[in-house]
Amino acid sequence: MKRWIVPFVVCLIFIILTVIFLTPSLTADCTVELLLCLENASHASFWTKLGYHLVCVYHNVICVLGGLFS
Repeated sequence: MKRWIVPFVVCLIFIILTVIFLTPSLTADCTVELLLCLENASHASFWTKLGYHLVCVYHNVICVLGGLFS
């Protein structure tokens, strides 16, 4: 019975995060910032663009999760 707890918890966390990021009322404020950030990096080289996109996604995740607790 104990061996099913860890996969169940991992799946539950994944489902909860999916619901959070698919709820428009929670992500609406952060989406504009994400799109502007991605647009600013659109004319860079591949590696620079990849770095910008990772930073943009990181800031979006922090924005959405921060909105849950404020």
